[in-house]
Amino acid sequence: MSEWVLRLIVALIFAGILAYQARTTVGRPMTRRAYTLGATAFLAFAALNLALATGADFGIIQIVLGILAVALLLYAVASLLMGARAGEMRRGQESAAKMIEEFKKRRERQDGG
Repeated sequence: MSEWVLRLIVALIFAGILAYQARTTVGRPMTRRAYTLGATAFLAFAALNLALATGADFGIIQIVLGILAVALLLYAVASLLMGARAGEMRRGQESAAKMIEEFKKRRERQDGG
C-alpha cells in the first residue's frame, strides 16, 4: 500500500470523526463550526492525498489544496478557542468538577468507615 493511500485513509477517518462530533454538538455553535471546519480540512487533505496517490504531479492544484487544508485547520482551531473563551466548554468543566467532588466524598466515606 502506498504511503499516499494510507494518508488518504487516515484523513478520511479523521474527517468522519470530526463530522460525527459536529452532528452531535448541540447548543455550542462555535464548537460545532470548529468540528465542521476540521472535517472539511481533513477532506481537503484527503483530496490532496488522492491526487498524489493517483500519480498526479505536485502542481498548482495540489499546492492550493494544501494551503486550503492548512487554512481551514487553523480557522478550526481558532474557532474552537473562541468557543472556549465564550464559555461553550463551561458545561463540561462543571460536570467534571461535580464528578471529582462526588469521588472525593465517596473516598472519604470509604476511608472513614
